[in-house]
Amino acid sequence: MEGLLKIKPLDGADGYLRWKESVLLRLNTVGVAHVLSKDPPSGDGVSRETAEKWARDDAMCRGHILATLSDRVLPDYVRHATGRAVWDAVARTYDLVWNPVEVETMFLRFIRFQFEKDVDLLEQLAHAEAMAATKQDPPLSDREMAGWICRKLPGDLGSRTRALWVDGRMVRINNADRYQTDESSDEEQEVKGRKGSQRRHRR
Repeated sequence: MEGLLKIKPLDGADGYLRWKESVLLRLNTVGVAHVLSKDPPSGDGVSRETAEKWARDDAMCRGHILATLSDRVLPDYVRHATGRAVWDAVARTYDLVWNPVEVETMFLRFIRFQFEKDVDLLEQLAHAEAMAATKQDPPLSDREMAGWICRKLPGDLGSRTRALWVDGRMVRINNADRYQTDESSDEEQEVKGRKGSQRRHRR
């Protein structure tokens, strides 16, 4: 269709996020994105026209998604009969929210992450927050995330930091949230943080 945003075919995990947002923009532009989040009409009160429109929208949605998969990836997903089924199947492969293995990998990357002096600080903060946000069972609270990130800040800056922006909100940090640096590993610090959080909850 002329005038639509051109989308680079999805060919692996590296391009998934840009592909996902681009496809959603296209589906919203053509007015069929609703089939991804809503159930098809059912029941005696549904008119034939309503049912046929839904079927057309779903077929168009499915077609747009499949058309933006590379020749290598396409055969794995063409078997799915609806737009939502294709969308969910691709997400199970590449989306961090669906993929617990990749989520754990991302959080381990955060544990190993260190700020660099010659790289833009705000960009590094955004990158660290994105990785920390993938933690599940349980997820980090805003205060815990701010404490983890603060602990990783360059020495002098970290010691003077009293607040960080986390998920668009200003989070105040106290000494307990900062997880004082010592000779123990990051994994050991995570255990300490969990125990401290459990004690606060019991109070």
